[in-house]
Amino acid sequence: MANTKSSSGEEQVKTLTPYIRYSLSLFLILVGSFFLFYAAYSNFDFRINLDNPKATSVQNPQLKVEKIYIPKLGRVLYVSDGEVADNRWVISPTGVSYLTTSAEPGTKGNSVIYGHNTISVLGGLWRVGEGDDIYVVMGNGQFYKYRVFERKEIDPSAVDILSQTPDSRLTIYTCSGFLDSARFVVISRLQTT
Repeated sequence: MANTKSSSGEEQVKTLTPYIRYSLSLFLILVGSFFLFYAAYSNFDFRINLDNPKATSVQNPQLKVEKIYIPKLGRVLYVSDGEVADNRWVISPTGVSYLTTSAEPGTKGNSVIYGHNTISVLGGLWRVGEGDDIYVVMGNGQFYKYRVFERKEIDPSAVDILSQTPDSRLTIYTCSGFLDSARFVVISRLQTT
């Protein structure tokens, strides 16, 4: 008789085991997803604000950066004015942003352009290598040719890439790494024709 009781208890445990495993698996997946989304949200360090009136600092539209062409990516990207507000970039969701406080392309200094790491914007920027060309087109149709001389991945807090330089250069960067934990940077120099 004792044998009968233990076998029915074992049957109950065996029938509950798949439900416990399923429930525990589902719970762990939900908890893991929560932590991933929380980590991604807390590392998301830019906001989109296209209605910011301070973002338009260049008065003459012919002197504004209109677009960039990156042959290695086969992409022409339209450029909007960008700025840093509250330690965050104000950037375009569909193109790239030109830091209006950086040097104007074609002049001495560091012209800085930033964009999202998406397929249609700067996704694949890592494929651009040393010796590749990048073209900046101004509102008046004039263009400047830059040649890449450096590419690197940096920490988001490394702001020295925004500093002005004695040469004429173009710095393009985007998010990279797990959950956008790094920045991928391509630096190029103006080529004289």
